[in-house]
Amino acid sequence: MARLTTEQTSARTTEGLTTISSSFNAPTGIAFDTKGAMYVTNWSGNSITKINTNGKRETVYANIEAPAGIVIDAQDNIYVSSYDGDYILKINANGKAEKISDGYHTPTGIAFSNTGKLLVTNRSTGEIVSLDLNSGRKEIIARGLTTPVGVTQLPDNSLVVSQYSGRLTLISPDGNQTELGQEFNRPGVGIVTVSPNVVAVIDNGADMVRTVDVKTKTVNTLVNSIPGAVALAYHQNRYYIGAWQNSTVYAYTPRN
Repeated sequence: MARLTTEQTSARTTEGLTTISSSFNAPTGIAFDTKGAMYVTNWSGNSITKINTNGKRETVYANIEAPAGIVIDAQDNIYVSSYDGDYILKINANGKAEKISDGYHTPTGIAFSNTGKLLVTNRSTGEIVSLDLNSGRKEIIARGLTTPVGVTQLPDNSLVVSQYSGRLTLISPDGNQTELGQEFNRPGVGIVTVSPNVVAVIDNGADMVRTVDVKTKTVNTLVNSIPGAVALAYHQNRYYIGAWQNSTVYAYTPRN
């Protein structure tokens, strides 16, 4: 797949960091389709922006209330959580949009489970909900969290949940919870699985992206000085980071 091109005028603000595009409206979620195009949810713009691999921008959907999390499946169906509307929107590969599930409680970050279900963070009720996209059945699979805003699943079916309260929690398949967030300021919406034991997480309160090894609890700073970092995606060995304070999406290529 082709990589997105960076703007010719962008300056490298730290080693490995470049600007993809600016002029978003509180970029909160980032995802990629099978052709390598990037999709960004504009929280305060109530819209979803697509950036093709040639850099062309277009609005693929508007009038969604505070779009937050976004994921795209192998058929290029797009799923977006509406934080203010308490529903999940599906946009199929032909552009047809429909609300496929509602009754959530400020749904924020979303992710696919290992079995293809949609994992949804219910921020205001401290829950993780699993949505079967075939049957529409919902199941609460984790409770007792504090302002969960992001979730990812590891290959062993454990969950790691980022919480705006300062917590980063590992939830094992049997439901046991282990806290990993002692070194985090305010874990944000963006959280992705990088390897079987490592996740990358936005630390919104510190303007950073950090990695944590869930086995050793080792925390490392991946990149810093991202003003108001919120969104995070990992695509073709690059990280994509959305910042609220300057309405910009960055790409970060780790050093070998």
